[in-house]
Amino acid sequence: MATPQLYRQLLEQLGQWIIPKDLRHLKNCAEIVAAILESESACAAHWIPYLSHRDCQARSHMERLSYFMNNPAINDRVLYAPLIKQFLKEWTGKELILVMDTSMLWDTYCLIEVCVA
Repeated sequence: MATPQLYRQLLEQLGQWIIPKDLRHLKNCAEIVAAILESESACAAHWIPYLSHRDCQARSHMERLSYFMNNPAINDRVLYAPLIKQFLKEWTGKELILVMDTSMLWDTYCLIEVCVA
């Protein structure tokens, strides 16, 4: 089976700025981002048809996703910080519109998301 073009493009683009401890982390990240984009869903179960190793059982895929999302070696400093720095560098001197969204979780925690519009 041929490697999906979206995955190859993401791997190439992300690889310009992200230097992980283990290249497999970057490959897995690119594959998951591609699956999110292709499935148009934030639900991990919807990503499964777009992941490689399609002969695996759904449970194996879910365990792989859980490992990726809970691996302490894969964190925001490794994956997101280089991208954010690059974006901010490119946007220097340009006007940005920030959007804030808040959600109350279990009437205890307030999640605040800040996004660039």
